Amino acid sequence: MPSVAITGTIGSGKSELLHLLGKGLATFIPTSIFSADDENRKLLDTDLEVREAIIQKLGKDCYHPDGKADRTRLFSMISIDAQALSTLEGIMHPKIESLWRPKAEKHATSTTSFFIAEIPLLFEKGLESYFSKSIVVGCSDSIRKERMMRRSLTPEKAEGWMNLQESQQSKVTKSDYMIWNDGSLEALKNQTSLLASSLLKQ
Repeated sequence: MPSVAITGTIGSGKSELLHLLGKGLATFIPTSIFSADDENRKLLDTDLEVREAIIQKLGKDCYHPDGKADRTRLFSMISIDAQALSTLEGIMHPKIESLWRPKAEKHATSTTSFFIAEIPLLFEKGLESYFSKSIVVGCSDSIRKERMMRRSLTPEKAEGWMNLQESQQSKVTKSDYMIWNDGSLEALKNQTSLLASSLLKQ
């Protein structure tokens, strides 16, 4: 089982699990990781094709004068306009998929290494077939909201981001594994250790 996807709603702890699981598996077998969230941020700020497409389709005010994406402006647009959300996803997702999909396909027949990808919209976009197994990271809405507010989001913006994604319950029913991340980092590490052991036995 060489190719694994991690998904979950915003604020659940997907990135933390990605790095913990990658580190845990790498102790026993070569393992590479991929974060769609990290790549999304990089593409918004550094990819000229992405910038031009967003400016052309969503407006030049989506970028600051220094060339960095205005994430506040973009969120304001996609949170109230379904067409703007669809447009932005249409620009970003093919770019991101072009980065992880070759790696997932390369590992499809591998028995000597793991590839782990964090894909927030794994089920929404029907991408689970590219992976051997899927893992959803879950936690209570109140804790997700609290974590997002620590990132300087207002309660209203935090709720807005939460409402943009498929429900947590729906993701749980579609996944092969679930990690519940309401507790401490130590609790997450313990669950990750058990998960790594299970994956290595597949």
